[in-house]
Amino acid sequence: MKRWWLAAVAVWLAASGCAKEETEQKQSLQGADWMRAQTFGTAKGAVLDQGPAERAVASLRQRDDVREVVAVNSGERLLVAYQIPHLKRWKRKKIEKEIAERLRAMFPGYDVVSSSDLKIFWKTKDLKTKMEKKRWDERDLQREIGRIEKLSKEQT
Repeated sequence: MKRWWLAAVAVWLAASGCAKEETEQKQSLQGADWMRAQTFGTAKGAVLDQGPAERAVASLRQRDDVREVVAVNSGERLLVAYQIPHLKRWKRKKIEKEIAERLRAMFPGYDVVSSSDLKIFWKTKDLKTKMEKKRWDERDLQREIGRIEKLSKEQT
């Protein structure tokens, strides 16, 4: 009698677990076709052109007073973050001014934001890695760049 009862409970648990999984799958996949139909041919499917950001990175890497560079662009905005070597920090203001002028000259049609702040560098690098992992649409990228730009203008 105990074996029959154990077998009945095991069959009931397996059946109820599988049944619930199927309904959860249907619920999670229910909107998948709708989302695909809604975003077909829009910015979500497009790859964002990072050519200006790559050119800015290549240009700044040639300088000996810049250690590491990360850049992201979206629309007419270009966000460039870089690190200055520790021994060159005495000339930090001069380096920042030269880099800002150089970037504005290279990209006249862009709203260029450049920063040597470490927090901005980390946020920009994090954004760049997120962009490599998944596709972003233009609006989300603009919003994130705006948030980082606002951080760069804050005074501590």
